[in-house]
This record gives sequence, C-alpha cells and structure tokens, in this order.
Amino acid sequence: MFKLFRQPEWGEFFVCGADPAEGGDYCSATWKSKKHADTVLSYRARIESTQFAYEIEKGGKFLFKATGLWPCVGVERNTGIATISKLLDLNYPNLFKMKSFDRQTKKEEEKIGWHTNTGTRPKLLDDHSLSIRQGVNKIFDKVTVREHMTFIRNPKTGKPEAEEGMNDDTVFSEGIAWQLYQIVPTPALEAYVAPKNDITRQNWGLE
Repeated sequence: MFKLFRQPEWGEFFVCGADPAEGGDYCSATWKSKKHADTVLSYRARIESTQFAYEIEKGGKFLFKATGLWPCVGVERNTGIATISKLLDLNYPNLFKMKSFDRQTKKEEEKIGWHTNTGTRPKLLDDHSLSIRQGVNKIFDKVTVREHMTFIRNPKTGKPEAEEGMNDDTVFSEGIAWQLYQIVPTPALEAYVAPKNDITRQNWGLE
C-alpha cells in the first residue's frame, strides 16, 4: 500500500529506491525529496515483481503531476529484472543507470538499476546509517523505523542483516534512495518544468 507523508511541492525533484520481492517477501519503494531529504511517499506490499513495476509507475505519475518532474527510479537489479523489464515496457522516462566496469571488455558500462554486491552493499548501509545518525535523512513511517531497529549485525557471521523473523525490505529501498539522493543531480527546472501559469500545463497532464 502507498503512504503519503506530506504534499509534494511544485518543482520538487524526487529519487526512488525500489527493492523487489524475492521468495514471497515484500516489495518496497521509497520516494525521497532532493530538496528536503525526507521520504514523502512509500509503497510496501507482497506482490509479484512485474506488478511492482505498475505501482512504481503509479507513484511516479502521482509525483510528476504534483511537481512537473518524473522521479528518478533505481530498482535493485539482482532481484529486479522483471520489474525493470516492465518499467521499460511502460516507457517510464527516468530510470537510474549505474556505472560498472566490465572485466571482459575492460570498458566502463551503464546498466539500468542499482546493483547490490560485496562492494556496494557496505557503502550503501554505511552511508544510510550515517545520514540517520546525523539527522539529515528524514523517515516518518513506523514500519520502516521498526525494520531499521531490527536490522542488526549477525553475531555469527558479522553480516548486517534483518534479525531472525524480521524484514529488511524498507532498509534497502531507503538505502538505495539515499544513494540516488547523493549522486543523481536535480534537473534544471527551466528545462523540465512547465510554468504553473503556462497553458502548456494541460499538455503535461497536470490539469
């Protein structure tokens, strides 16, 4: 289900971290404001990864109509191929592309989505944890806060993960959103936003 924590502002740009389900877990998406560093919209439900794409598009379209800007969406690629594929079918206009180095071709390439691996996972969690401790990253959802409080370092393996019997889907959707918050630039408003008093707003589907 969707949760809206405040009304978005005209011209406000959002980034979205999306963590698709695996093995019957929850799909989770977090839309974070580049202007205020707060989570304004969230989605969490047990649905299929393909259907999750429709919900992401729905959230993006809502924010586009309210702000004039399509949120940049970063889908976790390890479990999100079906979600990414459907978003491409839906012609979602602003999908995050992550740079990586291909050892075979020895060239840098860009692939749609966020890739969580042994290199990016620690940075994602460290950056996210620091942003919360410093009070700059604002999260209002009770479920999300509870999942963060039960996300621990496994005493046997030393790996940061959800406590046994708990979930961590919102931890990673928030973490991906915070990575995008740091690296995705805010688009130039004059290039992407139709003025509020311009008749062309009708062409943007805003009236």
